[in-house]
Amino acid sequence: MRALLLAAAFAVPVLAADAPKAKPAGKPKPAAKPAPPAVAASTAAFAWASTAPLTVADVLAHYEAMDAALVSLSARFEQSMTMKETGVASRVEGTLAYKKPDRLRIEHSRPEPQVVVADGKDIWIHRVERKQVVQASLADWKKADPAIGNLMEFGSYAKLLRTYDVALDTGAARAALVLTPKTSSAPAPGAPPARDLTLRLVLSPDSLFPESTELVVGSLNVRTAFADTAFNPVLDDKAFVFTPPADADVFRDFKPPKFEP
Repeated sequence: MRALLLAAAFAVPVLAADAPKAKPAGKPKPAAKPAPPAVAASTAAFAWASTAPLTVADVLAHYEAMDAALVSLSARFEQSMTMKETGVASRVEGTLAYKKPDRLRIEHSRPEPQVVVADGKDIWIHRVERKQVVQASLADWKKADPAIGNLMEFGSYAKLLRTYDVALDTGAARAALVLTPKTSSAPAPGAPPARDLTLRLVLSPDSLFPESTELVVGSLNVRTAFADTAFNPVLDDKAFVFTPPADADVFRDFKPPKFEP
């Protein structure tokens, strides 16, 4: 999913939905008829069984195979977000389901029920207890913070490793990749300086798929842990179609603010 950083996608909609400034709802557009569920794809490409010392080249080659094989993914997650300068902190728990190339469903169970659905064109944010729905263009979410939006993409892990400088840390119980912006990607004369950014991916020994991530961008720190990760589960297309409840206040064409850590 190119638009929504795995490490931050769960937090950003929560902040945006707190203060909707959008057009009142009109008549809902009819939902497209979903296609029948696909047959489950193979998961053999995700297994990692080598006992040789791990290298960045090994991980890159494995991610290329994973990217080619990935059709869908589901998992449970826990995420914490802190802003050092402001003292703002939050924590969420829930589940996610992803289907290539750009469909995503996130359901928060704590601290409050919330559903986020990206259908390929729009993103929908449903604050269940507040009976509030926000709709925005998925392209606008991508533009709100390109540095974050393009950092981690489901099905594009090899691209991620080629885009950033990568170091392998094997000093802990789990091997980890540490990603930072390439030193050659300095801003042009007169352009604002690049933000400090570090992404740490702690790798599962069974698949090398990240079982937890830590993103640091300026004063923002986002930590996400995943459990029960399933590769290529059969996901019903209906899960990625959102129809606002009849009793909800719907705000359309929300413009997400540009994120500045």
